[in-house]
Amino acid sequence: MTKARSLSPPGQGRPTLAQARAALDDLVHSPVRLTLMSALASVDSADYQTLREEMGLSYALLTKHATILEDAGYLAVSKAFEGKTPRTTYRLTRRGRAAYQSHLAALDRIVEGLRRS
Repeated sequence: MTKARSLSPPGQGRPTLAQARAALDDLVHSPVRLTLMSALASVDSADYQTLREEMGLSYALLTKHATILEDAGYLAVSKAFEGKTPRTTYRLTRRGRAAYQSHLAALDRIVEGLRRS
């Protein structure tokens, strides 16, 4: 499991591109996991079926990537029944939201390139 790294210590100024690249979280960086985390960052929680349909994924692929995020502590899964129908709901944990925000900050810095701000 990779650990999210901060861009730079407080008071160190703007991070270099190398620091930003090093701060990318491999767990978040996968296109499927980044899309899943982006979807969940925009809501409190979402059910499996909605995510699967919106993301255009197979059951197996969504389950695989959700499990990776859950094992890292980035995603919480709850299972319940509505009548006789099983319902799986996902939400980002605090750790997951922090990792997602840190990853986005690193991407933003990389997109800036050599521009001075």
